Amino acid sequence: MSTLTDIIAAESAKPVFPAARAFADELRARYGDSTAAVIFYGSCLRAQTDNGLILDFYVVVDRLQAALKNPISAVGARLLPPNVYYHEMPYEDRKLRAKVAVLSVRQFLRGTGSDAFTSALWARFAQPACVLYARSAEIERRMIAALAEAVTTTAVRAAALFTAPFSARDLWVRAFKETYAAELRPESSGKSVELIDRDLPRYEAVTAALFEQDGETGLYPAPGDEKTRERALATWRLRRLAGKTLNAARLIKAAFTFSGGLDYAVAKIERHSGVKIELTEKEKRTPLITGVRLFFKVRRRGGLN
Repeated sequence: MSTLTDIIAAESAKPVFPAARAFADELRARYGDSTAAVIFYGSCLRAQTDNGLILDFYVVVDRLQAALKNPISAVGARLLPPNVYYHEMPYEDRKLRAKVAVLSVRQFLRGTGSDAFTSALWARFAQPACVLYARSAEIERRMIAALAEAVTTTAVRAAALFTAPFSARDLWVRAFKETYAAELRPESSGKSVELIDRDLPRYEAVTAALFEQDGETGLYPAPGDEKTRERALATWRLRRLAGKTLNAARLIKAAFTFSGGLDYAVAKIERHSGVKIELTEKEKRTPLITGVRLFFKVRRRGGLN
């Protein structure tokens, strides 16, 4: 049986469509010699196209100030990672668009592991991802190990919620349900089910690499009893509060760094929830004030869960 690291390394090595690789090369050049790795993930990776979508990348750097070229932005990235930017580039006869998160190597390794309380990184990278650029074999090894650690952290923390045997599908549907609830997201509650069902063999494989099945039922024994579950539920409630508070703070910070961010956010909310928001030119000129106001408006209309 393949180890979890083997599975994640093979997943990361799969070919991606040329536009995504071209944008990764652009990001490597944009953030300069401090770029340690460029990681591709999200809806475009799952669909293997950027048609009608925005590419999602994490750029992992050695030195935030050298990469961001702005001391104030670097302070923001250190205090409340990651910094998020909107980038475009011409490609063939069209324009590619991407949402790019920038953080340090240390922040990435910590955020994907069991030391991280909130789920922003370990839940995101429990899903498939590709390391499209790594400056060295050692950095690639560390990135793959971090992606495997993200899968482990998410699975273990979700498994603690079960008191009866569970399937891989049970585990990951519950995991993503909880982690989605711990962020401000426009997706519906059914998104976690859709994510798992479209790639169920992958989630079955990583679960088998982590836990031992009951030979008779083919299910995985619950790791604890009712007390274990109650403690886990209490922890997830705290994680939900902390995660949503940090999300709100990051949204406010992004108003200063995410050029075109309001348009991006409104489009994503509409695509996932059906809530339509029309921005005026005046609103676009004051992104911080507009962002705070729209946050409460969209919450009332059901666009953020």
